[in-house]
Amino acid sequence: MKHLIKLSTLSLAIAAAPQVFAANNTIPVDETNYNQAAAAKYMNNWDKRGADKHIVHLPILVPAGDKAPVVRMNQDSLYSSAIAHADKDGYIHVTIDEFENEPGTEDVYTSVHVLDENSASPMYKVGPGEYSVKIDTDFAFIIFRAGVEDKTDLTNALAAQSRFHVDYSASKKYAPQGYIAPNYDVAQRQAMTKKLKQDFLEAGEDFFYVASSDSADANNGRQMRSNAQGWGGMPIEVGVSNIYRNTKQFDGSQCQQTTFDEPDNKYFTSITLYDAAGYMLDTERFSINSYEWDKNRDGTVTISFGCGENAPNNLKTNGEDFNYTVRNYGASQDVQYDVYGGRELKYLAGGSINPDYK
Repeated sequence: MKHLIKLSTLSLAIAAAPQVFAANNTIPVDETNYNQAAAAKYMNNWDKRGADKHIVHLPILVPAGDKAPVVRMNQDSLYSSAIAHADKDGYIHVTIDEFENEPGTEDVYTSVHVLDENSASPMYKVGPGEYSVKIDTDFAFIIFRAGVEDKTDLTNALAAQSRFHVDYSASKKYAPQGYIAPNYDVAQRQAMTKKLKQDFLEAGEDFFYVASSDSADANNGRQMRSNAQGWGGMPIEVGVSNIYRNTKQFDGSQCQQTTFDEPDNKYFTSITLYDAAGYMLDTERFSINSYEWDKNRDGTVTISFGCGENAPNNLKTNGEDFNYTVRNYGASQDVQYDVYGGRELKYLAGGSINPDYK
């Protein structure tokens, strides 16, 4: 069931050949298999928590800094994760139950996201339903999200986690030993990841993901850079999936602001600060979403970065350089074409003027 990567005639030959192992029995990591090596790293982080045997629910907001199990996570939702083996026909089966007016709780945003071992994302669904998707690899990584509208009260999100289900029957039949991550060369993967993260921020590009390794743009440099700096995204489906737009690295030592028209996303919008490695900036307030931000009189939104308590919608940088991701949940068509702006701060890290600043 394993799917071979399509890069070029040369890389196809490499992919079709028997896997070459280094002297220490590790798998070398290069451009032909970086996306697989990245998936193995993050799937293994959840495998250690038992996600290949049962859904692992995080009952708290994801912590800031590198304590997060995956780069570029956020506090817009509570996460529940699973690793499951496909059935005999290659399908993964998951369910989100209907909201049943549980006492003391209210319905919230729920979604399920499936990725394969190639870092491709064949499915993203929102709301209750029984969902099945065919994958190109043996195992899938499954992410459920339960929306958090008030970070001081997780009651509704915690209740929603009980509505998530994964069919593990194929795992029990075909992989009773559970998921075992391929033994990729850690040093090579780390070196590539560091370089790809730097290239991503310098390019100032948006995140890019594919539904399948058969996709025309799969396994190019842009996809690798996205997986290095923000593994776990999905292709664009207007009104359903999320669009993640990112910025360059900015100077956190001085007050900066951005003002934009509020995006007309179907669900909600958020902004989260990150360090250069892709982890949430460890400050007292590093994220904000459209449930909580204040609007200007003309309906626009101003976000402040390191500008003090009295500044509108201020996020704290503690003087640290930062980049930020704008998440558009159920992205609108206008958001798809990037007509809203909101990423043109004046000073880049190091104090130079942002050439995109208007």
